[in-house]
Amino acid sequence: MKPILLTLLLVLSGCASYPFDKFGNYDNVALTAVESRHIATDISQFIQQTRGARSIVNFNNDHSLFATTLSNTLRQNGIGVTQAQQIYPNLHYRVEALNAHQFVVTVQIGRRHFSRIWSLIDDVLVPLPTRTQFGG
Repeated sequence: MKPILLTLLLVLSGCASYPFDKFGNYDNVALTAVESRHIATDISQFIQQTRGARSIVNFNNDHSLFATTLSNTLRQNGIGVTQAQQIYPNLHYRVEALNAHQFVVTVQIGRRHFSRIWSLIDDVLVPLPTRTQFGG
């Protein structure tokens, strides 16, 4: 009986997980258009500060709401966005729920990663004041 129960639990947890898209991006948080824009602006500003406003990234994505918002925001802030051009560093993102009110956004550009935790407090999106950077 226990092996059957264990197998059933494994199958059900596999069905409930969110897969990466075919480009390596991951998102298991339902963001509104306003929340997506807010997070994309934060990411874009950080890339400008660390890589310069005239950077170019290779951002292959599935054209989801968040991916499209991020791509458009990067372009609006002077960061070049291309697809399928491997001469530029690849950009990938992960938006992962930590609990019902918090999630972490991680962006990878080449070998460099940076992350920030975001919280929904009374339906207001608030970033934690610190950001984690590693790699590169």
